[in-house]
Amino acid sequence: MNRNQRRKQRVDVADLFYLEKIISIDEWHDEWEVCPIQRDHEERARKPKHRNKFSTLESSHLEVDGAVLTKDCYDPETKKTYKAGTRFKTNGHTRDAHWWSDDTDDWQPSHVRVKYKEHETIKSIYKEYLMHDNPDDAEIASDRVDGAYRAVFGERNIVIKDGKLRKVEPLQHAALLCFSNKYNVKMKTNTVNIKMWVSDIEDAVLWVRKVYLDAEFNSWKQTTLPHYNPFTWAYLVSYMKYKEVPDALEKLKELMFRVSNYEVVVDPSTGREDRFNPLNVLLREWQQLKAGTSRYVQTSAMNGSYPSNNMKSFTLLCIDKFIEGKYLSKDGSMRGVNWKAYLEEWELAWKVAHGMTAPHVEYATLPIEMFPEDED
Repeated sequence: MNRNQRRKQRVDVADLFYLEKIISIDEWHDEWEVCPIQRDHEERARKPKHRNKFSTLESSHLEVDGAVLTKDCYDPETKKTYKAGTRFKTNGHTRDAHWWSDDTDDWQPSHVRVKYKEHETIKSIYKEYLMHDNPDDAEIASDRVDGAYRAVFGERNIVIKDGKLRKVEPLQHAALLCFSNKYNVKMKTNTVNIKMWVSDIEDAVLWVRKVYLDAEFNSWKQTTLPHYNPFTWAYLVSYMKYKEVPDALEKLKELMFRVSNYEVVVDPSTGREDRFNPLNVLLREWQQLKAGTSRYVQTSAMNGSYPSNNMKSFTLLCIDKFIEGKYLSKDGSMRGVNWKAYLEEWELAWKVAHGMTAPHVEYATLPIEMFPEDED
């Protein structure tokens, strides 16, 4: 042993070891709760990849992980108090769903071995969940959104399956725009952060979901203009802006129906398309995206680039003018309209209206650096 080795102090690690015990499959299924930020493991269990993986029982399948809460703890995002002694699964959700499914093999293992640690806070359990998440079976973006929705809406038995609302970008950028004093663009798109974003805009998510489920939405099954992520983003933030103005929300809903059906506004005096109606301008420019011929919509990405911010500005400007019942300018054209600045104007007006003119960054649940990079 050299001199440097003798200088090293030994650290007591007794409290860092995981506890473990062998429990019945019934106890694991019934008494260890699904982690509140868990992805949609029941849907994943139905996928061929996982059905094949668990069709043959192996020793590794019997090793599962959990966490035990030692104190009552309130989660501000889920708005739920978790009682001391509550046990959570942190790994092994999908195999549990497979074993208990009615349409899989007619056998179950009798027992599993659970390794677990005790935690004083629910956010510590969330951290444990993320540490145990299998890097070889990483969540895709929609899985992370599912986990966030489960955490926020699960107690109310609200399930969101619409693919347009299972995208990270619209949720992230809606929260960034409406709560820039709380979030920033450097935050990772992991389940914990998505849960915070959803919690802050949950009324908007549920309202947009209701419109998406309406029979009138996309009732024409048109193929002229597909749905793009910025549409959902724009609908979410527009709801946040007009949530206390019922007439404005009715106009927003009409716009959403028209966009989904590519239904132009007709000038009643001529019976023809009103070319300068802001909704028609919006439809026409977005329809040119794939051809690359639009001056105003050159990308559907929300990444902070100039083309992205210009697209956002243009989209919000058209929506607001339609709701207000106005043209984009006196003669209806874009000449003289400072449309590129509209996103900043929108954000400033929002901050002033909500007392947010002096922003500061705050991490509501967990610091960024504890999460690995996520790829959508």
